[in-house]
Amino acid sequence: MWPISVHQAIADGNTGVTSGSRAYEAEAAVNSLSGKAEITDCPVCSGGRKVGNLYGGSSLQFNNITAEVEGVYNLRISYISGDSRPAAISVNGAEPERVDFPKTADWNTVGTYDFQVYLSQGNNTILFDDQGGYSPDIDKIVLSYVSDDGAGSGNDGDIGELGEQVRVSKYGNITLTEYKQGFKASNPSYDLLYNTRTGLSQYNWHGRFVAKGLYSEVKLDRIVASIDYEQHIFEKADIKSFQDATGSGIKLTVSNEQQDLPKLQQIYYIYNEGNYLLTEINVSRSKALGIAEIAPVVLHSKGGIDLGSDNDNRVLVVPFDNDNWSRYQAKTINTFLNTDNYTSSELTAIYDNTSRIGLVVGSVTHDIWKTGIAWSGTNDKLNKLRVYGGFTSSASTHDSLPHGVVTGQQISSPKVLIGYYSDYRDGLEEYGRINAAIAPPLAFGQKVPTGVPVGWNSWGAYDSGLSYEKAVAVSNYFKANLQNASFENEGNLYINLDSYWDNMTDQQLSDLVKLIHNNGQRAGIYYSPFVYWGDNMNQEVEGTNGKYTYGDIVLRDPAGNILPKLDGAYAVDPTHPGTKQRIDYYMNRFKQQGFEYMKIDFLSHGALEAKHYDPQIETGIQAYNQGMAYVNKALDGTMFISASIAPLFPSQYAHSRRISCDVDGSLGSTEYQLNNLTYGWWQNGTIYHYTDPDYMHLTKGGSLEGAQSRVNAAVISGTVYLNSDDVLDGTAQQYMKRLLTNPRVNELAVKGKAFKAVEGNTGTQAADMFVLAEGQDTYYLAVFNYTQDSVGRQIDLARAGVTGNSNDAYMLTDIWTGENWKVNGVFDISLKPAESKLYKLQRK
Repeated sequence: MWPISVHQAIADGNTGVTSGSRAYEAEAAVNSLSGKAEITDCPVCSGGRKVGNLYGGSSLQFNNITAEVEGVYNLRISYISGDSRPAAISVNGAEPERVDFPKTADWNTVGTYDFQVYLSQGNNTILFDDQGGYSPDIDKIVLSYVSDDGAGSGNDGDIGELGEQVRVSKYGNITLTEYKQGFKASNPSYDLLYNTRTGLSQYNWHGRFVAKGLYSEVKLDRIVASIDYEQHIFEKADIKSFQDATGSGIKLTVSNEQQDLPKLQQIYYIYNEGNYLLTEINVSRSKALGIAEIAPVVLHSKGGIDLGSDNDNRVLVVPFDNDNWSRYQAKTINTFLNTDNYTSSELTAIYDNTSRIGLVVGSVTHDIWKTGIAWSGTNDKLNKLRVYGGFTSSASTHDSLPHGVVTGQQISSPKVLIGYYSDYRDGLEEYGRINAAIAPPLAFGQKVPTGVPVGWNSWGAYDSGLSYEKAVAVSNYFKANLQNASFENEGNLYINLDSYWDNMTDQQLSDLVKLIHNNGQRAGIYYSPFVYWGDNMNQEVEGTNGKYTYGDIVLRDPAGNILPKLDGAYAVDPTHPGTKQRIDYYMNRFKQQGFEYMKIDFLSHGALEAKHYDPQIETGIQAYNQGMAYVNKALDGTMFISASIAPLFPSQYAHSRRISCDVDGSLGSTEYQLNNLTYGWWQNGTIYHYTDPDYMHLTKGGSLEGAQSRVNAAVISGTVYLNSDDVLDGTAQQYMKRLLTNPRVNELAVKGKAFKAVEGNTGTQAADMFVLAEGQDTYYLAVFNYTQDSVGRQIDLARAGVTGNSNDAYMLTDIWTGENWKVNGVFDISLKPAESKLYKLQRK
């Protein structure tokens, strides 16, 4: 069970609990601080002080939190955070739960955030940890008792008897069995059962139920469920054969009808082959509808999802985008508190990490809706599941407004995949392939190299201090020292300018591109198409010849108010002609100057819910699709496009996407990046050609081992393989020559294949072991130490997915050193502080 719940009161220190509520000051002497965390003065805080500097591996632990009774408590956190920041909260040493704190008005205003915890009777501890990122300043916490149990309940999910069998029909590999009160549609892997009396459905895989008691919902003036309807009509005549981008089968429709309600059609796509089905709902009536929330899959029944395996059951929580150092979370399935914080974006996997059996659920259409997946579970089963279009969240999607209202006489939900797999990782990869079949990743232009981009990016090295002279030095250094020493890909090497390229004049940019080309390299540039970094709303928009100001193109709410800044910038409307003219202006400029690579950044601004210029655009995702399609049209296949801060979906507008937020090269940031690889590797080679681990800033590694771990993380991430060191720095030169010129390492990097994690039970942290299979007899293995202590690691080849008999011998080669030795079964390795290893395994 999960800890937490608190009431409000004032306490001088953490010396006991009374009934009702009690406050605990962050600066109390009994508490524990680590890392950079420190007590500072704070005139607006209770007690006049706070704990701040929670960043870079720091924590605050409240000690001696006493509870008179065991149970659920409300934890009210008083904090200060001028921008939205996360923190991981752990009660009594339990698995940490990430909380995304909304920004306060400024760094001098205290805000509060409520969070439920489960406390033991007696003394407890509550830890706030930055997990290597940046967390809010903490003023105090207040705890208040709620109840002795927060698990809740539901019905048993029984869909009811289908009645007497009526007929059996065959459609290829699909068998349809009709009953007096419903039907069963089966392929070789699964059964869909639907009761037309109760309106409930059930999914079986391989002869046993996995999900039962499912129905659908739509939010009209109230929530209306399919089971609320008087009639659930299934007609054999409505069965349609289909062939789509992923396979063939039959389409089944159940019409839910009632005189005072719009028709609600539940549609199921049953495939001849495979472990998955697709489902969606259509809502229609003669009078126009307006819908902002629509849920094709809903379950509220105790034990309604049962994997049939309950060793270490998890639910994957996927972030909407990669902004604000977002992390994936492998939550325990036994989570029933604070579940609003754990709505997954677009997809989830519900799985047992030990057996790896899992159910994968996710949207496969991303043209209109932001899809959310809400859930709750106890006793190693899910009791609640709701997959719905219309998800918004200030922490996840960054929206300050509700989801846009979709209008029309017929409105469709997102189309949702539901599949059950012997290894949930196979299911996530198949989910990626199905999305890619429906909306393929961006094709390469005729003159754009299709391989992994190798080269350099300016941000880590020079930040806002980028200059013409520094960029010239970089290009010359790479020509003299690296590009002829295996740090290239089929002769291609990029020198990429990040933000602050506009420190240079147009003439300097043109001259620099010529120099880069003369050095046998390709030039890259940076642009943020959907943001405005200024504050002057009267400023003329570039490329519009004075027709538009930024006040015309910034996103506004329906009342005309400008949306709040996000990441320090205003969002501009992707559908506005002024925004499009600005895109044309910059894209034409970059093309004329000869740039061949573009990093496009802060794209999530373009997906915010707002009132848009184009009246046909009703949602943020519709606007984003229009804006990104326009960027692609303006570039016309002339550049490699790498999306930086961007939503996970839609995915068809870039060749690569950053798998995480910014990575500065420190060991903590490498661990953060690998959390995103642990649970997001499946994007590589499916919805994106490559997954970008951000640059390698080697001198930030803290040691040679830390720098090498940064390189190893980039190698296994699928990858965009860019350095970002200051070539004028002696230590940087030493690290670059040593770590960027190993031909075996670079050969593995340019394969462009993401490794997958061996374990998926790491909560908000990264796995420490990753594997890549290459055929039947060759494997690659990466093992990491994220600590500053020496550690041992045990490698179990069978658990890592190395197939064959347990006695099979393998040649294990250290890719960095070339050393090799024979191994089989289980063996041990040692790692120095911050060290990692890259191995190649070949069956003897």
